[in-house]
Amino acid sequence: METREHEPSRSSTTSPGDEPGRDEAQRRFANEAFAREMFEDDDNDDEWQAKPPLTTDEDSFERGATLSGLKLAVQSQKFRGGHLTAVMSGVMLDLRDATLSPEGATISVQSALSGIDILVPPSWDVICDVDSVWGGVNGSRVPDRRAAGGPRLTLKGMVVAGGLRVR
Repeated sequence: METREHEPSRSSTTSPGDEPGRDEAQRRFANEAFAREMFEDDDNDDEWQAKPPLTTDEDSFERGATLSGLKLAVQSQKFRGGHLTAVMSGVMLDLRDATLSPEGATISVQSALSGIDILVPPSWDVICDVDSVWGGVNGSRVPDRRAAGGPRLTLKGMVVAGGLRVR
């Protein structure tokens, strides 16, 4: 009785690098090309980057973004804080043109599957009290020496499967 080795058929989920008879370098090159083709970023992020931010001069805000991008520039001269919610979104909060109120400000952040960037002036003292689950929080930055003893920005909240960066 003759036995024959069964060769599996190639399914639609098999990458080109899995073909028999290829050496390791050919396999790696084919897999990388396949991944680039399958996961190529075909949405136009440049259009979002060029989009001007919403601006507000109010002392506090409450904004949210779901399945979209949000750019918010705060220009208040007595900024007291706000609430920011992001779900599957990209958010940029620009506080560089704002001035903190003498008692400081607190921003409450709730984020799920989102990335949030908060831009602050170098002279601000920032306290980051944000918890994360399957995500990252980067609130560390070196404040200006003038920040000691001045008003401070406090960030509180939760990031789930996303990221928060203060810069």
